[in-house]
Amino acid sequence: MKPLKKHIAKAHDHFFRTMMSDKKIAKEFFEAHLPNDVLIHIDLNHLELQSSSYIDDMRKESIADMLFKTKIAGQEVFLYLLVDHQSRPDELMPFRSLKYICNVIDQHLKSSDNKKIPLIIPMVVYHGKQSWHYSTNINDLVDAPKKLVEAYFLKPFTLIDLTKIEDDALKQKTWVGIMELTLKHIFAKDMLPYIKEIIGLLQQLEKVNNKYFIETVLIYILDRGEMSNKNTFIDLVKTNLTPEVGEKIMTIAEQFKAEGVQQEKIIIAKRLLAEGAEISFISKITELPLDKIKELKDKSH
Repeated sequence: MKPLKKHIAKAHDHFFRTMMSDKKIAKEFFEAHLPNDVLIHIDLNHLELQSSSYIDDMRKESIADMLFKTKIAGQEVFLYLLVDHQSRPDELMPFRSLKYICNVIDQHLKSSDNKKIPLIIPMVVYHGKQSWHYSTNINDLVDAPKKLVEAYFLKPFTLIDLTKIEDDALKQKTWVGIMELTLKHIFAKDMLPYIKEIIGLLQQLEKVNNKYFIETVLIYILDRGEMSNKNTFIDLVKTNLTPEVGEKIMTIAEQFKAEGVQQEKIIIAKRLLAEGAEISFISKITELPLDKIKELKDKSH
């Protein structure tokens, strides 16, 4: 036997969905409850009930939700209804509503080439035993000074565009300066000119003996940066930094080189497999073991 609460919740859900699936009832509902500044623009004559695939499965059994699509000034808009069948108000409903809205946006973007987000108007229908006494504003859930919440919570994000910050300005901060300089120039066609600047800053850090930080920066550059001559990079490291750091970077560079050669062999093996070449022939050409080529063949099917 199904639990009674679950059964009751489903009964409430079924009743509301049945009613609101009727376009006449849905239209009258929105005419009664939407704000006037929305009503004067929205087209309620062409409401389209959306598939439940838009709906997030994180909700409780006591919550039903329905999504309607229509247009405002020719642009797509969604009316999102959450129906709370709980007997008591839910203090976290503003947050739950936000989660569901984000899910609708996510599903919409996945199903459309348009990167614009449609307007979504959330509405919560509550019919519990007690009157609703919690805020409907998610800002009131945030445990922080009210002025900061109003100024920054769910507001435009702070953009730190490194491409627009001069290198000299970045150098004013030692640790962060090295990190940001590295990130700023990591996509350069040749990082060697910038490495000389970074190496100079790393020399300063060697005085406080933070070897892990220095090695992390250099390994990242070696792994992701484009360089006209990697031997010059290694020479710069060995000449300007401690022998210990230089040896470590040289060893890692050799490992990266070996991994690159191995990857090239795998690419060649895959091409030969696609052309129907024999496994033994591929092994001879690439010097890869037979087991590795058999594994590549199995994965290709």
